[in-house]
Amino acid sequence: MAQAVQPAGFYWSGLLCLALAALKLMGEAQWSWWRVMLPFWAVLGHNILYIILGFVWLSFADDSASGQGVTIREGHGAYSYQIGALACFAVLTDSVLRRIEGQEETIFLWVRSGGWEVIFVFGVLSVVLQLLFWSDPVDPGDRRTHRR
Repeated sequence: MAQAVQPAGFYWSGLLCLALAALKLMGEAQWSWWRVMLPFWAVLGHNILYIILGFVWLSFADDSASGQGVTIREGHGAYSYQIGALACFAVLTDSVLRRIEGQEETIFLWVRSGGWEVIFVFGVLSVVLQLLFWSDPVDPGDRRTHRR
């Protein structure tokens, strides 16, 4: 029987938080505790966004579609949207923390972490990737707003 809750993301983020806390306590890194807990906040925020957008997306599904059968995902193709959304949410969380802590903006490749444009773009990307994930099992034609 399949496990109902899959907490693997929380396990990985917890392990990473422990490693970052050990670095902070040994004096190797001068981070705030908010930054040490960044992996946990990223996974938690991603899951909250996932649940909220899932409820919103499914609330627009046609009520008559429930009699047609259940769509079950075959394979893991759409889960790449989840990985992308989690990565975008991690960058978003890092940028928000930089803004709150008042740290100077840093440039990594083309991303200026801590800038308002980075916060906006990665927030929108996270939402769009979540919507793409939810659009796979629910046909866009099956909407209450669709006129017949």
